[in-house]
Amino acid sequence: MHAGSTTATPSTSAHASDSAELVLTNLPDDGPRLEGQSQGMDALALQEGLNAYGRGEWSQARRLFEKVVSQQPESALTPTAMAFLAETSLKEDTANGNRLDALDRYKTLLRDYPQSLNAKRAEWRMADVYLSQGWHQEAQSLYERALSHNAQSPDGERALLGLGYTALALDKWRDAELTFEDLRKRSSHDLILLHATMGLASSLFHQRRTQDASAMYDLAYRRWPKSLRMNPLALGRYASIQLELHHEVIGRGLLLQFYNLYPAHQDAPAMLLRLADSLQSSQYLPSAEFFYGFIAAHYVETPPAALAAVRLATLRVKQTPADGTPSASQSAARLMYDTPPPNQSVEEYLKYMRAVAAQHDHDAIGSEALFQVAAHLEQAEEIAPALIAYKQVADRSSGGPDDPWPAKAGERLATILRPWMEAAVRSHDDLTLTTLFHRHGPAAERHYLSSPLLLEIADAHDRLGFTTEAGRLYQLMTKGTKRPLVTEQALLGLAKVYLSQHDTAAARKVLERYRLEYPTGQGEQEALHLLVQTMADEGDLAGLLHFCRAWMLHHPQHADRPWMYQQMATVFLRLNKHEEAVIATEEAFKAGAPKTIDALLAYADLLAQMKRYQEAIDVYHSVIEKKPNQSQLQWARLQIVRGWQALKQPDRATVALAELGQTDDALVTRFSSSIHESIKQERQLPQEGL
Repeated sequence: MHAGSTTATPSTSAHASDSAELVLTNLPDDGPRLEGQSQGMDALALQEGLNAYGRGEWSQARRLFEKVVSQQPESALTPTAMAFLAETSLKEDTANGNRLDALDRYKTLLRDYPQSLNAKRAEWRMADVYLSQGWHQEAQSLYERALSHNAQSPDGERALLGLGYTALALDKWRDAELTFEDLRKRSSHDLILLHATMGLASSLFHQRRTQDASAMYDLAYRRWPKSLRMNPLALGRYASIQLELHHEVIGRGLLLQFYNLYPAHQDAPAMLLRLADSLQSSQYLPSAEFFYGFIAAHYVETPPAALAAVRLATLRVKQTPADGTPSASQSAARLMYDTPPPNQSVEEYLKYMRAVAAQHDHDAIGSEALFQVAAHLEQAEEIAPALIAYKQVADRSSGGPDDPWPAKAGERLATILRPWMEAAVRSHDDLTLTTLFHRHGPAAERHYLSSPLLLEIADAHDRLGFTTEAGRLYQLMTKGTKRPLVTEQALLGLAKVYLSQHDTAAARKVLERYRLEYPTGQGEQEALHLLVQTMADEGDLAGLLHFCRAWMLHHPQHADRPWMYQQMATVFLRLNKHEEAVIATEEAFKAGAPKTIDALLAYADLLAQMKRYQEAIDVYHSVIEKKPNQSQLQWARLQIVRGWQALKQPDRATVALAELGQTDDALVTRFSSSIHESIKQERQLPQEGL
């Protein structure tokens, strides 16, 4: 039984968005470029502006740079001053207005001094501003423009780097990967290589290519250790990958680095929680207990703190002996790590966990607390309350897609209930089987999609009259399993459900799919019979007749040929084509169709309808020889009488009427009396004529 903690925690830096990645990643930029020479007042004003810029005196720097631009527009220093003006706007205030001012400055620089060194930088620098604001399409367009103008230069490499990070921001992981790989091949600039390597690692991380991402982070950590440690997003992802690869010691070391470098970071408690979980899974229980307690005490009212408290309580109750007294070694260890053990009984533990579950009834924290309650009850062999608790967890849907505990609870329910359901199948107890199935909680079928047991469950629903639920389960099996035998039976079951609901069009589609996918399947005969029945119920007699003939043509030796002849006879009857119906019936008998009493009676009745009385009488006699039941016997004898009467043989009709004798059936008695009077009248008619 697995009831331990999970690595799923509230949003951590390992899974932060790429908008955060761009904020944390300062793309390399050496700043505006000093170009041109002058010995006049413009050179003095520019130098004073640069000094103020270096001291962070943005207003003074702006005034001096504007002086150069406005008073010396023809100066060779003007492009440099304009570039510094734009950067001053960005430094002075990050408000949107100043960003627009910076963009306007760069646009003017590109228009008025397109050949300057700062103009080449301006193209990708404007794209940086757009990218930082989330204007991805504009950023991409400008990066591509800069790349086309400077493909083989450092500016082209810088533009290509920006394109890679734009692809990351647009969640185009594969495009980002290819861009960064190309950049790593063509560039020799150390900072460009650093950011390309980090970007490539990020794109691989998002594609869940853990081994490849690990190789890139390893490279970055060896070559640029300080840069990686100064990027909390990358450091957190690197630690996460190491834990996923079961490099627990390395992963824990990186998590500790994260905490030591960024103790006040919003993701610090989540990082420590992963550290504690890793220690617990590696059986370093005192250390795990220490970190759980540390998180709960120092990061109060954060989701990781609540989770740490839940896991700390669970860890302690698991370590507590049956008498409730911690061992001396446990007490000493807890004192060493400054986590004095509370004297918490099992009842108090369960009460506390239920309180946490109630407090966090809309998130994964409450789900985990309630799951641990169920796990403890199961371990204590209190199965009935454990099932109730697991069901409560499985029914929780408010935690969102990042809550793993409802699925875990469903798996535990399946593990417990499956043997009971299999026993119900063996004992043919449909009610118990369906009841147990619905104790799994929502989407119970996901635990049995590839199992024949789900087929039994669907069949049980169908037999109990729950055809809608049976149809839903059959549909799931036809889509969600790769086991041909299960899919075969599910298709047949679904067709039967549609037929019971009088949805012949849907049933026909399902059966046609079956015959297409499983032409020689185990249920091939049943599918054939159901398809013929479906087409007959639809009233598509012409289509059915065409299908029967085509089938007969393609199956000259099939065992179902006699049955198919009989179906053709039925269709001919419904089309009032009696002669063809007789031929089809006779062919069925020749092919080996069983001459049952019902089949012979139908054949004889058909012959009588066609006024082939002598042949009909012979068949009725063969029915009598088979010792039919009373009603069949009376019908055959009555039809023999009528046949002889139709053939104008009153003597034989009289004998046959005598063989019919007295019956308890009032209707037959009236018929026989009427026929008797008719025969008497026929005998008298010639005498009256004389």
